[in-house]
Amino acid sequence: MHRYLLALLLPLLSACISAPEPSAHVLQPAPDNPQQTFNVSAIRTSGHRMDLEQRFNLAVENALLAKGYRLNAAQPDMQVIYALGLAHEQGIELAPVAVGGTVYTQTRATDDERARLALRILDSQTQAVLFQAQISRQLHNPDMSQENFNRGVAEILQGFPDAR
Repeated sequence: MHRYLLALLLPLLSACISAPEPSAHVLQPAPDNPQQTFNVSAIRTSGHRMDLEQRFNLAVENALLAKGYRLNAAQPDMQVIYALGLAHEQGIELAPVAVGGTVYTQTRATDDERARLALRILDSQTQAVLFQAQISRQLHNPDMSQENFNRGVAEILQGFPDAR
């Protein structure tokens, strides 16, 4: 009986420890309610990195401005909300090592960062979700430059429709 439980437990454990795939879902805005303006605000949950807010806000603004939307903090058509975290994490790196004509795999511990992002774009009137993305990714050499934020956010919002 215990062997059967062990056989069931191993696949469940491996499913729990595997990293979730990044996901982004685009929901088309209703045709009778075209969104033209937006604002951006952070949701400061546990693990949120306030020191990254300014760069991330600017990257979202740049991406949506490039799509033809306008920034309007007072009464926007859309609300962009997000939580962004970056946590220190121990990683493992496997590297091939050749010794006397034989190739071995060397295992090394690494100091990495794990980036986590939850982002939603909501219709301000109905609170309907127009877009959402959830990403968790290991960063081996995190470059927190504005250019990389701009590039990453533009890629995330690539599927979001242009302003009408």
